[in-house]
Amino acid sequence: MLIHLGLAVFLLLSPAPEWEEVGQHKLYVSYGNLAVEGNLAVLRIRIFKDDLERALAAHSGRETVVMEASPDFDALFAAYFAERFTFEVAGESLRGRIIGSGEDELDREPVWWYQIRFDAPAQIRSARIVNTVLFESFDDQRNIVKVVHFPDETPRTFYFARGEESREIRF
Repeated sequence: MLIHLGLAVFLLLSPAPEWEEVGQHKLYVSYGNLAVEGNLAVLRIRIFKDDLERALAAHSGRETVVMEASPDFDALFAAYFAERFTFEVAGESLRGRIIGSGEDELDREPVWWYQIRFDAPAQIRSARIVNTVLFESFDDQRNIVKVVHFPDETPRTFYFARGEESREIRF
């Protein structure tokens, strides 16, 4: 399946925020880019690797988790993500499907990214996002999601924190 060229370019080229801390991070944040076009939405989320490993270990009941790009780890993350991130369109919570994952670096800090596809039954005109990724792990966890609607390329950035877990978006 082909993703619109604009969606692909946005997801690959959107810069991540600059972190103040280099080395062992003190900032607990995830950063996502969500591209929406027609009935399709694709999220690319980046999470500090050590934070994600800690959360997945706790969620799965394992002592430790060491991330790797594999169907087993994708399934582990998918189960965790489904409990922590909701993308709701027209009152229906859409199930995300992982279409890619891997390791990257952000200011010399290892991060893990996932690309998740959401398919709606009709054109997405509005949505509700609930994002509590890593809230169970860190009291000061923050999540940022930049949303771009295509073809008009209207960007908006949403911030998620305790007490601010949910956002409504209209296109």
